[in-house]
Amino acid sequence: MSNVASITEAPVKKRVKSSKPAKAANKKPASSTASEKDREQALNSVTQATEPVSNVAPLRAVPPPQPRERTSAVYSSGLTIKFTGGPNPVTAGTNRAAIWSLFENGMTVGEFMTALGTTDKRDKNGKQLKGGHGDLKIAVEKGYIELV
Repeated sequence: MSNVASITEAPVKKRVKSSKPAKAANKKPASSTASEKDREQALNSVTQATEPVSNVAPLRAVPPPQPRERTSAVYSSGLTIKFTGGPNPVTAGTNRAAIWSLFENGMTVGEFMTALGTTDKRDKNGKQLKGGHGDLKIAVEKGYIELV
């Protein structure tokens, strides 16, 4: 005989019965406190007491929104940038301030676009500056430059 016990010889744990009854056995069946007749009477009294709403205006069909007229921010490359003499309205150290630092008095829009594409200046994240006609439009709206 070997020291290794076979599966059939292994001791088996017996389940001990709990002294507490199962939870399901403790639950009482749901009882109805109101009879079907009472429920039906309550429902009927609510529906009879309600009056139809008559002071509501009928719904009108709303016309679909009209498309907005797009204002083009693309400027001719032959326009010249002219400073108005006003202070730079952009916060120093921002990406827009880096883009606007490329403006030069007498520079054409085309030269600005070329300078923007070939500059070594980087944004705050070290990426190439992304700007263009939108920056020109904002600068004109803020009164920092004029395009003539």
